[in-house]
Amino acid sequence: MLATHILKQTGSYEQASYAIQDTAEMVAQHYGRFLPQDKAEIAARILNQVWEAA
Repeated sequence: MLATHILKQTGSYEQASYAIQDTAEMVAQHYGRFLPQDKAEIAARILNQVWEAA
């Protein structure tokens, strides 16, 4: 659950792998099952952060 939570918050397999001390490839295989709306929400959040910083 920790890896899934981090993936949903950051979209980063690498950060999730650090949290559970595993490889990014293993995280992608086992924890990276996002619904399409989750991916869109992460992308929108990142874009909003970029626009706010500009």
